[in-house]
Amino acid sequence: MPATIAAGYNRRSLQALACLVAVYTAVGVNWFHLLDLSRGMDWLLGGIWAFMTAALCWDVRPRRDLPLTIVAMLGGLVIEGWGTQTRLWTYFTLERPPIWIIPAWPVAGLTVDRLARVLDAALPRGAADRVPWRLAYWTLVPLFVLAMTRFLWPTVDLGASQLVVGLMLVVLASSTNARADMVLFLAGTGLGIFLEYWGTSRRCWTYYTHAVPPPVAVVAHGFASLAFARGVTLWSRLRGVGRPGLAT
Repeated sequence: MPATIAAGYNRRSLQALACLVAVYTAVGVNWFHLLDLSRGMDWLLGGIWAFMTAALCWDVRPRRDLPLTIVAMLGGLVIEGWGTQTRLWTYFTLERPPIWIIPAWPVAGLTVDRLARVLDAALPRGAADRVPWRLAYWTLVPLFVLAMTRFLWPTVDLGASQLVVGLMLVVLASSTNARADMVLFLAGTGLGIFLEYWGTSRRCWTYYTHAVPPPVAVVAHGFASLAFARGVTLWSRLRGVGRPGLAT
């Protein structure tokens, strides 16, 4: 496995790193005034971004990565717009939503894609595994949908929240590969633990429950990964090409 991971770094990795440095620089220059340098180095944030940068530079495939980047950017804008407009969460800048957080979504989406590919390769595969994966999917993902519906319930009278519930049901019902979906779900949830703990513990964003963080928000990163995968599948079908997803 280490040799396989090492083989994923090549000339494209350097090109990806250059693009990421450009994005990080642009965000830093435009929103430098939001940084509080008096607190010193935030090692958790630094570790998260170093890990995601290393992940994004691994096994770069432009034809696969570009659709996911666009879908995650648009999806992140929708998610942040919905959450901040309904005040389910607020940012310390009180923007609804802040533009500077949107680029983080494709970075996280591509990181989850890399994590899922590594996890997929590490897990056993076979016809006998299909039933357990389906059981896991149709147990855990519906439970998340119910939990998120309960979480957003104070805003259920709003059209945006009703639309979100509808979209969650569509994502849930449109699974065609339980194993691939669960691998994405687990990878996204794993990354979500670190992202949500950092954001809520530093009060970069605060949920209406004031939890640090709410468990449902952590798992929401796993579900968002499923939603982005559905978006990439739709993109591929509209262009008449196969789904660039995990091996099945």
